[in-house]
Amino acid sequence: MRIGIFDHISPKLGGGQLVAAQMAAQLSRDHDVELIHCGEGYSLSSLAQAFDVDLSRVKECVVRHSDESFNLPGEVSTLVYLRDGLRANRQLTEPYDLFIYSGHGVPPFSYAKKGVIYCHFPKEACPSETLSSVEGFKRRSQLSQWMYLTAYDWLWRYRMRGYQTVLANSMFTAHWIKQLWKKEAEVVYPPVSLQAPKAEKRNVIVSIGRFIDSHNSKNHTQQLKAFAKLLSKIDSGWRLTLIGFCTLVPKEVAYLEELRHLAKDMPVSFVVNAKRSVVLRHLAEARLFWHTTGISNDNGTTAPAKMEHFGIVTVEAMLAGCVPLAPAHGGQVEIVEHGLSGYLCRDIEELVEYSARLAADKQLLDEMGCRAADRGRMFNQALFEQRIAQVVDGCMSSLGGSMDARAQ
Repeated sequence: MRIGIFDHISPKLGGGQLVAAQMAAQLSRDHDVELIHCGEGYSLSSLAQAFDVDLSRVKECVVRHSDESFNLPGEVSTLVYLRDGLRANRQLTEPYDLFIYSGHGVPPFSYAKKGVIYCHFPKEACPSETLSSVEGFKRRSQLSQWMYLTAYDWLWRYRMRGYQTVLANSMFTAHWIKQLWKKEAEVVYPPVSLQAPKAEKRNVIVSIGRFIDSHNSKNHTQQLKAFAKLLSKIDSGWRLTLIGFCTLVPKEVAYLEELRHLAKDMPVSFVVNAKRSVVLRHLAEARLFWHTTGISNDNGTTAPAKMEHFGIVTVEAMLAGCVPLAPAHGGQVEIVEHGLSGYLCRDIEELVEYSARLAADKQLLDEMGCRAADRGRMFNQALFEQRIAQVVDGCMSSLGGSMDARAQ
């Protein structure tokens, strides 16, 4: 069976790319698999190296500008989209027996024989949900608005009929798929596997995230302010290590330099663009893991896109024996058991409070670190592969094949 896996996340490496890579590696053992992406930010070889996956049997299909939105416009250009956009959607999807969309936007119309969505978060709503905010739409007559909404609803149902299965990376994401896409989704947690080297634990707090100042940033500035408060509450000897990728984009370079300036008088280390082995060593040595995406926000009902929708890196840190301190909302509440395998923090003040409590109690640190590692093993690659295989098997069965009948 010919399978196309479309990475529609971002040209930068992250959890979405890990999921796409793992699916491609798994399915390429028995099928003809192509990984489709926009061609910016990474190549197939760099993806394999970043996540230590075997993509030797996977073909790379670069479709320029495919990182753009597939959503319908809300103004007079709708007919132009239906003429030109659907043609592009057909070219993207029709060559495959199974087309798998991995992204956080509205998926393209699929003309493959079968379609599957793996949604990391629905950052775009179905068009009828967003038309009310379009100025041109609001100026239309009630009859015109009704006609547009009726047409868009029909097109949305037609779009989603191309996908027989919708998967979500967390219950949090599944909830918002229901709200914004009017679709039920099955939760299949991302695959997390980590073999951290054996190392002596040190009084180190580690945080991992791209050095980029955006709406879904890792809140590095807040972390540095929190660490300054923490140092005033605990004995000396603790360090903070910030790990992440930084491109040569001037804005990102300037952001990293700003962080270095804020940290200049504190025991803070920056590990930038490090190899996977270096990151694993830091995780193995650290005692605490800080995750602060959206931690200053409320419970996520007003701005869910700013929350952490799952949090692969949190699971990786737990597998390495780090005690996680994470936001008390979004997908993190499905990972961290508050008070057992880590702490869920409503704000920076709680992050500092729980960190100080752990820093003062080595026995609690050790016990919670063991429980964190046990909890992390609940989100394993075997469970992910099992469910993906079942989904693909169902698609093959309806096409007259089976997963047991290997691709000839």
